[in-house]
Amino acid sequence: MKVISRNPADYTRERSQDIFKVPRNLNPQLHPLEKAREYQRALNATKLERVFAKPFIGALSGHADGVYCLAKHPHQLACIVSGSADGGTC
Repeated sequence: MKVISRNPADYTRERSQDIFKVPRNLNPQLHPLEKAREYQRALNATKLERVFAKPFIGALSGHADGVYCLAKHPHQLACIVSGSADGGTC
């Protein structure tokens, strides 16, 4: 019979203000899902970069102030009107 025995000194704090010790094993053979987790983290970071990139708003030129409203044509998909605080439309 195999028994796991651990030394309590490895897991107890010396003072009450100390942080709990967390055991970590960084051996890649013991973590078969590490590559999949890292891929998922990279994918989520890429999605967040795309969300915060705002390339379409940056492409609206011709305004002296910020763009505050957009309107689309009800029948033509390629027609968009933008309005800003400077009073002009593009």
